[in-house]
Amino acid sequence: MADMNLARAHEIVAAINARSLVTIGIDQPLGSLSGVTLQEMIEAKAAVERENNAAVEAAKAKGGGYSINLVPDDRLIAAVYTLHHYTPRHDAILCVPVDHFLGDRLALAVVVIDSAEADADDDEGVAHG
Repeated sequence: MADMNLARAHEIVAAINARSLVTIGIDQPLGSLSGVTLQEMIEAKAAVERENNAAVEAAKAKGGGYSINLVPDDRLIAAVYTLHHYTPRHDAILCVPVDHFLGDRLALAVVVIDSAEADADDDEGVAHG
């Protein structure tokens, strides 16, 4: 497997990270992940991590400062890939038992949150007029 182009790796990693940052309310462009495979996401992270490690080692050798790039956790990569590659439905993508005795299950689903519906829910119990 050939090493990914570092500029492309940075684009992919930035697009993955942007989805996490937007989720917590930091407004920024998402960047495109159109056509990016799970393998490419993993390779991009590895390429940026190698660059980070090289920067740290160079700084240790010279005794100077360094900067590194934020890399996404594997769970974030999996979540972003899932979000972009599964069509939302009313049933779970995965649903596995965690406690057979109690019947507890863990589920993973992709859902569409309708902003008009969410706004109506926010107004529930509020008197207008």
